[in-house]
Amino acid sequence: MNTNDLDTLKRVDPASGIPDGPLTPRELAGLQRIGSRLAAEEHVAPVNGIPAADVPARRGKVQRRAVLIGAAGAVAVAGAGVVVVHPFGSGGVAMAATPPLLDAELAQGRPGQTDLLALARKAGADKTLPGDAGSHAVRMRAWYLSTAVDEKERVTSAIIPEEITRTWNSDLSGRMVVRTGQPYFPEASPKDSRREGSVEKPGTVKGDESWPPGSYQPLFRYPLPSDPARLLATLKTDHPIDANGPGYLADVVTDVYKEATPTPAVRKAVLEVLAAHSGAVSLGTMTDRAGRRGQAFAVDSSYGGLPNRRVLIFDPATGRLWAKEEVLTKTAGRLNVRIPAVISYELYL
Repeated sequence: MNTNDLDTLKRVDPASGIPDGPLTPRELAGLQRIGSRLAAEEHVAPVNGIPAADVPARRGKVQRRAVLIGAAGAVAVAGAGVVVVHPFGSGGVAMAATPPLLDAELAQGRPGQTDLLALARKAGADKTLPGDAGSHAVRMRAWYLSTAVDEKERVTSAIIPEEITRTWNSDLSGRMVVRTGQPYFPEASPKDSRREGSVEKPGTVKGDESWPPGSYQPLFRYPLPSDPARLLATLKTDHPIDANGPGYLADVVTDVYKEATPTPAVRKAVLEVLAAHSGAVSLGTMTDRAGRRGQAFAVDSSYGGLPNRRVLIFDPATGRLWAKEEVLTKTAGRLNVRIPAVISYELYL
């Protein structure tokens, strides 16, 4: 962060009379509440002093918003985590603990088109999961790496578990409830933080938003078409897939499952779009973090600024998306993690 940016933050800081020093537990808790809420709503804010290439980007209909809180400075949410720039003190510099890689998550694999098309045929013939019609209810559990950087380039990280329940109806009414677990700071804990079980599961309501009829704004135009070409054109509406490439396409596909459970015909079309446009490789069968044995595909790209792999795990019987993982593969930029590093995962329940 340059001097001008720091001076600007200090001038607007409502706690400017408080002596400089580490954030108090209360300040950290307030900062975390805001960060978790913004992450759940998929907002992105610009980050002063951090190159855009070091911040994973978010996709879909993106809104930009910055927040000032007490002595904490600017809060920014980006991609799988929260990047916080606070000029008045921070924690240590220990490497952040991240979840272990899933088996074969970084395997070379084989060209995925044939397997994706075979799975698409299964999805189209499925009779067990009819998909949403008129009303939509989606529950997602996720883990995000949250990283704070101060003016002296010191980095503090926390692990944030979340559970998001989103319901909405054809009259565009709806509700979203966000529950989070206690933030876990691996550099301050003696626990084995590489085990998922060491992170408290989501349970505390941190956000509850309702939409009256006519006010919910879907990410896509519904009903989604079942023809692959028309579906791709629909996904491209307000989503610059051509400009951002295969990694972004993988994220747009996951956005579909954050909003609805597609019908068999649409699930088939989604897989056909991935087969034709993502360059995905097939990783074979893989067990996700909910213990479900699924069919896994990987999309490699630098979308978001850093070389990464997005892993998508599907139900082998219905073609429904079960999980998404994001792994940094070559460099971590300013994130204090050891490569390769899982920086987020999402489970669609």
